[in-house]
Amino acid sequence: MALENVIKITQFIDKATVWILAFIYDPATGELDDPTAIKVTVIDPDGTTQVDAAAMTKYETETGIYEYKYHKGATSDPMDKGQWRGRVDVIDGAGADAVISPKPFAFTVG
Repeated sequence: MALENVIKITQFIDKATVWILAFIYDPATGELDDPTAIKVTVIDPDGTTQVDAAAMTKYETETGIYEYKYHKGATSDPMDKGQWRGRVDVIDGAGADAVISPKPFAFTVG
């Protein structure tokens, strides 16, 4: 499985929910495909991990499309302004035979 086109910097307001989408392709066929698992990590501008390897959920019933909606919490507690970063880990297989493909992403809160 391969993850394509995830490095995109987008600007959000500090109280927004950040919608993280991952499109998973099978490199052999070029078709969208479902991995064994997919996890996301979100790191704030100070380098503090806010989300650590959380499971992404399938977007509706679409094959190979996964989402995670990140929001810091209460609307009175906005996200820190600056460059946020993260990583999506696509996991194909299990145990010692698992192939883990990490892909970074970033977004700006302004």
